[in-house]
Amino acid sequence: MKLLIAADIFPPQSGGPATYAVTLANELKSQGVEVTIVSLNHNSDPLVVSCRVFAVRFKNKLLRYLQYLWLLLKYSGKADLVYAMGPVNAGLPAWLAARLRRKKFVVKVVGDYAWEQSTQRFGVTDSIAVFQKQRHYSTVVQFLKWLESFVVRHADRVIVPSDYLRGIVTGWGVKPDNVAVIYNAVELKAVAPAAKPAEERWIISAGRLVPWKGMEALISIMTEIVTEFPNVKLKIIGDGPEREKLRLKTEDLRLKDCVELLGNLPHEKTLAYLAVADLFVLNSGYEGLSHMLLEALSFGRPVLASDVGGNPEVIIKNQTGELFEYNNRVQIRERIREFLQNPSLHLPKLSPSDLFFDRFKLSTMIAKTKQTLEKICAS
Repeated sequence: MKLLIAADIFPPQSGGPATYAVTLANELKSQGVEVTIVSLNHNSDPLVVSCRVFAVRFKNKLLRYLQYLWLLLKYSGKADLVYAMGPVNAGLPAWLAARLRRKKFVVKVVGDYAWEQSTQRFGVTDSIAVFQKQRHYSTVVQFLKWLESFVVRHADRVIVPSDYLRGIVTGWGVKPDNVAVIYNAVELKAVAPAAKPAEERWIISAGRLVPWKGMEALISIMTEIVTEFPNVKLKIIGDGPEREKLRLKTEDLRLKDCVELLGNLPHEKTLAYLAVADLFVLNSGYEGLSHMLLEALSFGRPVLASDVGGNPEVIIKNQTGELFEYNNRVQIRERIREFLQNPSLHLPKLSPSDLFFDRFKLSTMIAKTKQTLEKICAS
């Protein structure tokens, strides 16, 4: 099999799709697959993979996309299949190149790109669930919705990392049989725990600081939590457009002594914080499949998560944690109180060697992905 990967973001850029592209390329190459990567990142680091990487050189947006399409057309000629790391930035040019070259086309969808962009740039405030059904948006938002659905509907196969996202994609008009659920791999490894004062209890949350991650609600309820549990600290890992707003919120509520915005941390340092967390909380209104939940569970940490997206596929009541209604501050506060009052009763009943984690192993992800791609090539 000769595979061309169309990458949107690529190291040194961070993010799941960048990490996935590198991991997939290296693992498939080691199993005899001929892999080539075309990257939209003009600053791509070719040393992170064992295959050829051809990156755009232009910084101008229009010229960058034109060169990206040209590179995809050039290097898809000898490929059996083009695999795009997303339905829009990578997906549309990759679909066009595959169509012109008469090659098989597969696209990976890890979220609703149109909704993410619309909430960050075009003033949309609807939840992702409402966004799937609502039609009365601006022309640019409607175009983004049409664009991502067009690409996935014209793919030979769509790969998603959760059953939740399978439901999202089929809602765009993709036939259920044309969607493959392959969980992303999560590296569960031991790390040296972060230094933590013996008298403190840490609530950890992590994620990009955007509105739907619900960090503002977590900060707000700390005013009541610290009244009852004065030794509790909230540590928030991550960065994003909401950081300044969250900093001001912390100051306004006079919580600087118990709420800390740690910013982006290297992965191993993030794991070090998870390893000593008394409780990990994820109040997200939108989640394909959270690696943070799995990593927290691998350290045997109690976990609370919102009952949305792919979270219920990981958090199983009375086994791996508890769920709550997204952004329901009363419910979140009560769940946290229950955990802090009786921490031993809420420890997850599994270990890193548990069969629960098998579906998230690297070997499982690579085997299923390779099998899916080979099947498409053979059809």
